Amino acid sequence: MKFTKFFALLCAAAVGFAGCEAVENKNGEPTPNPTPEPSGNITLAVDKTTLQLGESVTFTVTDAEGNDLTASASFYTVDLDQVANPYTPAASGSYTFYATVGSESSNNVTITVMAQMPDVPADPQPANLKFNHRGLFIDNTGVGCGYCPSVIDVFRSLEKTDAHQHYHEVQVHAGYYASGDPANSDAANKVNGFYSPTGYPDVRLNFYSGQPASRSVAGFTDILMSYIKEDGADVGISLAVDGDATYIYCAAQVKAAKAQEYKVVAWLLESGIYSPSQAGATKDYHRIYNYALRNISGEYSKTNISGESIGVLEAGKTHDCAFELAMTNKKWKYENMGVLVIVSAKDSLGNWEVANAAYCALGESKAFEYVQ
Repeated sequence: MKFTKFFALLCAAAVGFAGCEAVENKNGEPTPNPTPEPSGNITLAVDKTTLQLGESVTFTVTDAEGNDLTASASFYTVDLDQVANPYTPAASGSYTFYATVGSESSNNVTITVMAQMPDVPADPQPANLKFNHRGLFIDNTGVGCGYCPSVIDVFRSLEKTDAHQHYHEVQVHAGYYASGDPANSDAANKVNGFYSPTGYPDVRLNFYSGQPASRSVAGFTDILMSYIKEDGADVGISLAVDGDATYIYCAAQVKAAKAQEYKVVAWLLESGIYSPSQAGATKDYHRIYNYALRNISGEYSKTNISGESIGVLEAGKTHDCAFELAMTNKKWKYENMGVLVIVSAKDSLGNWEVANAAYCALGESKAFEYVQ
């Protein structure tokens, strides 16, 4: 717990202690304090986790027995600014709140406020829970890697097979072959650190599924299809992307087929990056980088690239997400951007592994993708 938050709670506790003292009414008799005492831990909830600038969020606080304590609660940002209920953010961005009732402090809740909210398409089959399953190929590469163009050739061939409907590709330009690489970024450095390649090219499936046995269509297909659930993924994703040279905005909806806890993250990808100095290039397309990682939503590091938990999502239920991804480099071309939304869940070893993924280019939208 941050010291500043602890200090605020200490103050809240002092206020709560003083508030427990009875006060005298006009007849000199003690009157009970009207503030209810929570039964167990308190829980903060919000009526929406994604807002468009100008909209308000409404807080609700309950205790362990389900008693509504909202009227007795105080609400704060994690920077210890007290806010009203409902609260209208003054600027776009992410905001994290907690509540206090007496000496009790709630969980943190994060909302995302976007200046421009894309419209997620309507669900074409609301009762359907059989989602097409897609894995994630991570291509750790670099401009100085002479063998890396061979991976581009494999992916171009793989696109012509039935396996193409079951994966998305991300190029991560980082590591010791990425000096002077125009597709390098801080996000790429962190993801490269997560995988820690010992040689290049280095292709991985998902976060933990491993490497193809060979750098070939057969090798890529075998590891991919050993992971894919052809009867349907645990979760589906619908999304829309918009933006400009400053921010790329993504609105997404996650729909569960299996009840479990999920994490959601958005990766900003740029295509059409040209590099005339790519080592080992023998064809023009070897010098063009597509789906190169530029930014990641929220807080991320080389030990956490899977985003934030949205809690347990029951089967058939949906959760709305919103992401504001900054264009932090003036050389990036916003018109070539797209967003990859990755939903993960814990595997048998307790790792947050990719459950499904969906990609959408700027100015477009993608509905839930169902099994055909």
